[in-house]
Amino acid sequence: MLALRDVSFEYEGAQAVDGITASFDRTQLIALTGPNGSGKSTLLKLVANVLAPRAGEIAFDGKRLRDWPAKEYAKQVAYLPQDPDPTFSMRAIDVVVSGRAPFLGRFAWESDSDYDEAEHALALCDAAHLGGRYLDEMSGGERKRVFLARVLAARPRLILLDEPLASLDISHVQQFSALLRDIVDRTGVTVIYATHDLNWAAAYSDRMLVMQRGSLARDAAPSEVMQPEVVRELFGFDAEAVAMGGRSWLVPKVEKSPS
Repeated sequence: MLALRDVSFEYEGAQAVDGITASFDRTQLIALTGPNGSGKSTLLKLVANVLAPRAGEIAFDGKRLRDWPAKEYAKQVAYLPQDPDPTFSMRAIDVVVSGRAPFLGRFAWESDSDYDEAEHALALCDAAHLGGRYLDEMSGGERKRVFLARVLAARPRLILLDEPLASLDISHVQQFSALLRDIVDRTGVTVIYATHDLNWAAAYSDRMLVMQRGSLARDAAPSEVMQPEVVRELFGFDAEAVAMGGRSWLVPKVEKSPS
């Protein structure tokens, strides 16, 4: 489905993504992790065709991104940036139906079938009850569900999410992580999402990509990444495993002072 070969990008001479090679050929929930400034957002924008690589190649279904008409690519690949909120108030259903734009002709209005798709997408996100409400009446977690429904409304095969768990409290982080897992399993879509939350990423994802200084430092199953020695190498802090709720979680290791 998606292949990256030696992909690089720089901002005004500063290397942001450096020689990334990876492939994605089956339904998965993929967590893209790494420290701030490691290139996660830039990589998502490259795959979304918002930015073009300075070197290397990205292909979708065997066709280079540069050869895809923008509207056709938008039917296949949906991208949700970190801060998608519009500057004006809208009803949730109107936000979601705007995700059908790639399927509309020039000057065409949304049809009943487009609204049916929007309602279906809201239901997938457990947000059907929000359809008539306005964004400025919602919590941060509710708005995130609405915007996730917006990208689902186009029924894409690949969804790219930039920090969808940011600014959520811990209970909503867990709920949204479980929602992503459920959507992948129910629809067959592949989701790649950037996150700093290693434990929830490991709990729900199939695969973890760890970036460091623009390079892909690790591409492995969560069980391989979530080892104290690997976390120390990749993230720079000492961690220890703690068993909670039937799962093993990594927490920062605190040296106790002698009593």
